[in-house]
Amino acid sequence: MRLVSPVLVREATAEDAAAVGEVHAEAWRQAYRDLFEPDWLTRFVDARRVRWDANLNDPAQAGDTILVAQRDRDVVAFAWSGPHPDNPADAELRAFYAHPTTWGTGVARALLDGVADTVADYRRVRLWAMAGANRARRFYAREGFTETGLIRERDFGDGRPVLELEYARRPATP
Repeated sequence: MRLVSPVLVREATAEDAAAVGEVHAEAWRQAYRDLFEPDWLTRFVDARRVRWDANLNDPAQAGDTILVAQRDRDVVAFAWSGPHPDNPADAELRAFYAHPTTWGTGVARALLDGVADTVADYRRVRLWAMAGANRARRFYAREGFTETGLIRERDFGDGRPVLELEYARRPATP
């Protein structure tokens, strides 16, 4: 049995930018390594490491919340949520990533509980997951998210669109 320290979920600050960028980059590198060409993925991951300075100093939309999960002194996961762009009665989970070293340790579940608190006043929370991201899709299903039936193709910049599936659930797990 592996002992793990407790998880603190809190709002992100500008000082968290580098750590959030590292979590984002490493989660992408590991989770999507079979979905994208290696050279392109390396460049994309490198860009994830530096984009969070701007995001945390100038939030994209009013009403958005960026939470981090911290274990000891380290930021090990983050979530970005806010009002859904097409339906203000719903929230959207815009980004949700945990460092691969924490996968399966309960960090993501603790962070999702924190997100549930921030979106409690919405009818439901919605998110998009890549069809090939099986680990993420299994996690969302275990946490009460179900596919809505909406699908889209998204090109992340490599000229090869990937299929994404929409998931939704009520803010609190039933």
